[in-house]
Amino acid sequence: MWNDIELLTNDDTGTEQLPVGFGHECGTALYQVDKLLQITSSEKVSVNPQLHACSSRDGSIIVVDRSVALLDSTRQSLQMHIQFDTNVDVVGMCQEKQFLVVGERSGNFHLIHIPSKQTLLTKVHNGFFCIMCLPLAKTQEGRMIIWDVYSLTLIWVWPLIHIEEFLLSTESDSSSVISQGLANVKLIVMTTPDTKQMRSLMVFALPTMEPLYSLEISVVSSLVQSGIGTDTIYFLEGIHEKHQKPSEGPVSIVVMRSLTEALPENRLSRLLHKHKFTEAENFAIQFGLDVELVYKVKANTILEKLASASVGSYSHDVWLDLVNEAKENLQKIQDSQFVVDYCLNAPWPLYETTHEMLNYAKVRVRRIDFKSLVCIQVLRAQARLTTFYGAFGLEKFSGIAWTEFLNNEDIFKNILFQLEEGNLSCAQYIWLRHQADFESSFDEKMLENLLNAIHFTVPLRELCLWLKDVVIPFLRRVVPKGQKILAKWLEQGARNLELTDKANWPENGLQMAEVFFTSKNQGEMGLTTFGHDCEEVERLKKLVNDLQELINLYRKYNCRLALCDFEKENATTIVFRMFDKILAPELVPSILEKFINPYLCKHNLQKDELLLQYIKDLLERCRTRSTSVFETAWEAKAIAVIGCISDTDVSIKITLDIYNPFLVVQPIVVTFHCVFLPPQPIGVTQLTFVHRSRALKCLLYLADTKTVETLFKKPIEEVKYFLKCCVYLAEFEILNIPYTYESFHKSPKEGMIKGLWKNHSHEPMAVRLVTELSLDYKVYDSQLWNGLLQKLIGFNMIQYLRRVLIAITGIHSLWEVSKYSVTPHLFLHLRGLDLPAFALGCLLLIPQSEKRKQQIQGFLSTCNTEMVLQQIDEHMNTGEVVAFASQIRSLVLDIDITDFPST
Repeated sequence: MWNDIELLTNDDTGTEQLPVGFGHECGTALYQVDKLLQITSSEKVSVNPQLHACSSRDGSIIVVDRSVALLDSTRQSLQMHIQFDTNVDVVGMCQEKQFLVVGERSGNFHLIHIPSKQTLLTKVHNGFFCIMCLPLAKTQEGRMIIWDVYSLTLIWVWPLIHIEEFLLSTESDSSSVISQGLANVKLIVMTTPDTKQMRSLMVFALPTMEPLYSLEISVVSSLVQSGIGTDTIYFLEGIHEKHQKPSEGPVSIVVMRSLTEALPENRLSRLLHKHKFTEAENFAIQFGLDVELVYKVKANTILEKLASASVGSYSHDVWLDLVNEAKENLQKIQDSQFVVDYCLNAPWPLYETTHEMLNYAKVRVRRIDFKSLVCIQVLRAQARLTTFYGAFGLEKFSGIAWTEFLNNEDIFKNILFQLEEGNLSCAQYIWLRHQADFESSFDEKMLENLLNAIHFTVPLRELCLWLKDVVIPFLRRVVPKGQKILAKWLEQGARNLELTDKANWPENGLQMAEVFFTSKNQGEMGLTTFGHDCEEVERLKKLVNDLQELINLYRKYNCRLALCDFEKENATTIVFRMFDKILAPELVPSILEKFINPYLCKHNLQKDELLLQYIKDLLERCRTRSTSVFETAWEAKAIAVIGCISDTDVSIKITLDIYNPFLVVQPIVVTFHCVFLPPQPIGVTQLTFVHRSRALKCLLYLADTKTVETLFKKPIEEVKYFLKCCVYLAEFEILNIPYTYESFHKSPKEGMIKGLWKNHSHEPMAVRLVTELSLDYKVYDSQLWNGLLQKLIGFNMIQYLRRVLIAITGIHSLWEVSKYSVTPHLFLHLRGLDLPAFALGCLLLIPQSEKRKQQIQGFLSTCNTEMVLQQIDEHMNTGEVVAFASQIRSLVLDIDITDFPST
């Protein structure tokens, strides 16, 4: 049942979906062939359908077996579609397309009202219907006979063509035919099937019967009968499914086509649009059209496919065929400019092909003029191709990437892009090859863009070499005023390295900062000299000097200072900082001899005078601070420094300076007796535990053990215990917590500690006090310590945290606490505190083995292994944590270890 009708509002100039379309065309005239409609059957077709159609200004009627379709006058809208019981033999419209008349083969006659689609009359005429008009010609026994209707004179008999259907067509109406005769009238005929089961639709010019056009169509075809006054020919054609030959079975699709006489140029354009290049080439030759246009359009079509091939849409064999097809096609094109543009713009999938095609273009244009603009274009493209190969390599080559690189007029932007992506070597290569392309336009803004584009991950050594050997000489020659921009950028970049590349600091900062001064001008040797330096250059010079001095402090004098701190210091205060960093008073003499004395000599500083100044500075900074059990006692350090003073008078003077604030005028022995009566009032207010603890410290430092035991009538250990209690009670006093010596001594320490933590954990001093009490009285509650460590980190008590971590190295359970909550924080702070051994201990606590392995490998690649081993020997070889020490030592000695022990 032929019941599926599809109207095609556009012609078939797009892609031809049907497998068997038009056959061969020939003739001196040209017709445009459009597909207007197609009809398919919902059932399997067993026999070829019977086709019949008629057309007028009112519309078209199409009959396929029992199916009748009515189209409006535009033939783009279906007005009615009816299925009848038997095949329809005759149809027609009357009364100004108000009624449809249908005659079935069964003898049924139907009158249907078109607007309402109602059947008004059905009658049984056992007769044969015929709705016909008198033609100007007729067929007789298969021969074509044309009569002059006015004189009944035989005009033409053509027995060689066997005609089955015909109609007459003219661009004018029928009245002009009557007055002018057969001039401008065309005869359209459809022949009977030939041996190939094909028909021919032929157009002749009357009255000469000159053959104008012939189109091969399928055997199942029929002309659409129409009035004489139309310039469009319509016919129905039955075609087979895809890959099915005509002899294999009945047609499965019926299409309605139109033939409209067209200009050759239009038809050529349509063929090119459909990519039918072989037909288009033959057509252009036949009609004397521009055949090179065919080759150019074909070349551009291949170009589009190559673009798809370059992004992986086709297989290797397919794009290789495309390249070969493009080469062959270009040989036919005489327009050298087109060929050159094509070779330049085509996204050739391979570097080798691109190289070959650019060489081909160069040969083509050299035949014309070696110095022509088009030749320069090719040479420029070849230079760009070499740049692409050197900068990115074969693995990055693709057609799209190449054309983008070639067509990028601003090569400097490409350099910026590569720098932003961290591809320094690529940016360097492009700069060196194309410096001349942007040299004339280079300005300070471009310099700023260049410096801002440099990615912080690029290798510093390569960056400095490039700046030193290429960029800075270029800058001084092209835009000298940009030197201050560069100097400022180098200064900031060098300073940033203290944070971004701490492992290599400060040598990396010096390497970057001194590039400006070690760069050689073109043709010059040695250091660059400057005339009147600007402020930015002077600042950079100072930074270079500061970094050189900072490196000396790091490497020669074992003093690590942040750059911002160093810049605030002078030679004298730097010595103060060296003393500050001595953790144990007993180390003062050796460090003075090994590191500080050489620094004093280099800077012409007087040792005794400077030591005296340091003690006074220490006294001023520390006399108002409360002390801590685990804090290096400033008094002890002061005594150690005094012991290094050569001048005895100076030593005595500074000792009195230290203790006079506490002893005032009373003899020392009387003062210490008062301590155990400086709570009776003295004068220096009532004596506090702060006073007592400091006075007792002085006594223990100045007096020998026998003297102390005689004074207190107690063993020295009891006196030291009393001192420890006084220190704690002094801190309780500061926190306004009322404890006496007796209540503190008798109080259960764990309860006291937890109460202090509960009420005062928001105060940094209380957190420190809880930490010291917990360690001193061995309170290792995991929940308490989890909170303590986090609070120390939260309050940023970094230096104190360092001492605490050293103190807990022998307490395995406290390291276990950090596994669950503070390992990442501890690791980061330990690393920043130059405690790599402890940082590795933290990493060993990471539960996940793979993550633990990756973190340790990454850390070992950056840390100072000698420092790790030294810290293991100093702090981690006693107590329960000795197991960690052995694991850490193994990691350091075998960096390539492939598996790590679990904790």
